[in-house]
Amino acid sequence: MHLSYSSMSILLLLSALMLLPDRGVYGTYVPARCQCPKLMLRTPRRPVDFIVSPRNAHCHTPEIMVKLPGYEDKLLCLSPAGVQGKRLLRCWRRVKREGKDHLRCLRIRKKNRRGQKNRRTHTQ
Repeated sequence: MHLSYSSMSILLLLSALMLLPDRGVYGTYVPARCQCPKLMLRTPRRPVDFIVSPRNAHCHTPEIMVKLPGYEDKLLCLSPAGVQGKRLLRCWRRVKREGKDHLRCLRIRKKNRRGQKNRRTHTQ
């Protein structure tokens, strides 16, 4: 078998590259399915924090994972079809677009006596 100098140099270069240590090449974990197999329509207590993972190729619905007081190390999954899930998801999208803190979505807005939301009025 006769190899030319150019093919031998390419073969030598490839074998040298295989001997070099692997630096900075890391794999990315991509889940193969939804992270939330069991969903809740609402949480029993007011959440402390939440994480939203948008829909992707493996899960066709956005996933809302909430942290409750007393369960700091455990994430509970909230259904995006429920009232609480829709409210958090709508607020999360608005906050993400405006570049604000997502914990604003967990604040409770107070209502006045007539059942309307308090709005700031500017006096001139």
